[in-house]
This record gives sequence, structure tokens and C-alpha cells, in this order.
Amino acid sequence: MFNHVLLCTHGTEGAKKAEALIFKLLADDSGLKVSVLTVLDEDWRSMTGDDWLNSSKTHTAFLDHVEAQVSEEIAQDWQRIHDTYPCASQANFLQRTGSIEKTITKVAKEVGSDLIAIGPYRKSKKFFTTHMERGLRARMQNKTFHPLLPCPLLIAP
Repeated sequence: MFNHVLLCTHGTEGAKKAEALIFKLLADDSGLKVSVLTVLDEDWRSMTGDDWLNSSKTHTAFLDHVEAQVSEEIAQDWQRIHDTYPCASQANFLQRTGSIEKTITKVAKEVGSDLIAIGPYRKSKKFFTTHMERGLRARMQNKTFHPLLPCPLLIAP
């Protein structure tokens, strides 16, 4: 029915549900093409605070360091996917920075996907907690996302 799925993941428990669903489909249907997308929300680069008063060079160096750290975490997450789902070796892995909603829809058009898969909505964790869940924290806004959709959206149960 579908030929190319854009699987959006960022390592949280909800995203892992979408991964499990799509990679089961890929294992069952060798003709299915899967692109795995991780979007790093563009807003993180606008972090500011008193410590940035030192210099713009210090600010830029720190932001570059954070971006490298996050990219490393994304690479580790992709490795987890490869280790968990052997059929993931057939998938194309993509990392982009931008508005989450706009980036997902832009990439869906670029790769020619006919289905976008995401994890289910989950309540936010308390701000202060002793357990930090892995994964990116930015959330999509349905009011912004849905009008942009170029193809059907599958939300994993």
C-alpha cells in the first residue's frame, strides 16, 4: 500500500513505539523503503544568559560544542536502532536542524515519502525529576503540523 515511509524519531519512549511498528513492517515487506529522520529543533541555538557576556566567540564555541554533543547522541540512538532492528540497515538515516513541523514536511517531500510515521503524544515529564529520559525534548504543534502534511500521518499506538 505504501512505498516509502518517513519515520521520525528522537529516542524517546514514544518514538521507539513508531520505530518498532515501522521496522516490523520493513521486515515483513522487503519492498518498503524507510527513511529515518531526526530533527534537531532550531530554537536551541538561541540560548542566551549572563555567561554569554564574555564574548560572541565564547558563545559560538559553546553552541558548536553542544551541537557536536547532540549529534553524537543522535548517532548513538541510530546505532541502537541498527542493533535492535537488523532490517534497519536498509533504511536511509537523516539528521536535520530546523522547525520540527516544517522540517518533517520538507524532508517528506524531498525523499518522496507517501507516509509519515511518528510516536504517540505523551504527557511532559515533571521539570524536576530524578530520572532523565533519553531523547530530544522539543514537541510538535499539531495546529502548525497538520496543515503542512504532504501525505498521510501514522501515529504509532
